[in-house]
Amino acid sequence: MSEMITDVQSVFSSIANNYDKLNTILTLNIDKLWRKKAVKLCNIKENDKVLDLCCGTGKMIELECKMVGERTTVTGLDFNKEMLNVGNKNLTQSLDTYKFNLIQGDVTLLPFKDNTFHSITIAFGLRNVPNKRKAISEMYRVLKPGGKAVCLELSKPELPILRNIYNLYFNFLLPVIGYLGTQDKAAYNYLRDSVNGFMTKNKLKSEFTNAGFENSGFKSLTCGVASLHYGAKPL
Repeated sequence: MSEMITDVQSVFSSIANNYDKLNTILTLNIDKLWRKKAVKLCNIKENDKVLDLCCGTGKMIELECKMVGERTTVTGLDFNKEMLNVGNKNLTQSLDTYKFNLIQGDVTLLPFKDNTFHSITIAFGLRNVPNKRKAISEMYRVLKPGGKAVCLELSKPELPILRNIYNLYFNFLLPVIGYLGTQDKAAYNYLRDSVNGFMTKNKLKSEFTNAGFENSGFKSLTCGVASLHYGAKPL
């Protein structure tokens, strides 16, 4: 387990400075729309306490700060220092008077009290966590009753013809483009393998339900290339 965590750390350390640019290229800038849909699904209100896990370079936090307003701090947590450094730099430049706090930490051992946050998001991060069940359990623990958790993840198209085209792109072309952009072939091979090895949409829905969330479900995005998973903590 410790070797796996170290490997993932090195992957994200190596691509931190190019992460956002390559995401834009590799998703044709659709990832921006996906994030907006994820934040909208949270139903964030002004002054809500919001936590973004695996926050990376801060793209979700930028959207969430504008939802809660200038008086409330949005909290981000990520295990990788290099990604957090990029996030702090980006958010300082883009948010002006909005408040945020980025913390280095473990998603499976969150440093927050029970029932702390109104909303929790995690975008493109859960598949990188070795113990996904523990991460979901921790999300449930720190969420306030009535609060909502939303997970944005890459997935596979449902239609066979689209799935075949996508697999060709994702398994062969994406690692090449990633390497040309970062000179780090291993990083984008890891991205490919982590998505291919991730649990199905129905399995992740079951994990949310088993953790205690109610009204768990998912919404496919862009013909199933990505998906939004969600659940609410009972009142």
